[in-house]
Amino acid sequence: MWKIITFIVFTFCAAQAGASNNDEIKKTIENQIAAFKLNDFETAFSFATPFLKEKFGSAENFGQMVRNGYPMVWRPAKVIFLQSERYQHGHAQVVQIVDKNGKSHYLRYYICLLYTSDAADEEDSVDLGGRRI
Repeated sequence: MWKIITFIVFTFCAAQAGASNNDEIKKTIENQIAAFKLNDFETAFSFATPFLKEKFGSAENFGQMVRNGYPMVWRPAKVIFLQSERYQHGHAQVVQIVDKNGKSHYLRYYICLLYTSDAADEEDSVDLGGRRI
């Protein structure tokens, strides 16, 4: 059964996501998980979209939600990147996270298309939650 992770949503501009962009997506997810492992919720929160930042209001609230609702993300034993899937509004990166008890959780990190004036001018760049690659 898929458990959908909705608190980590990256935004893509109009450009197509190529191989190097997939590497950047994976790196961004890895960096956020690394921040969770260090209890650095400020850094982890910095990867959230403006919508989620507004919804949770603070890194502390965001961190509490992850600790309580997604402990496997907060303290994963292993992270394995699986396929990238297309869906109606963009892509989803599927990640297998193994928790401390050895149980696997399959999560989708949704990557939504976002059209911005900057993106229209730069066909080869991608904006990941405010981070241009």
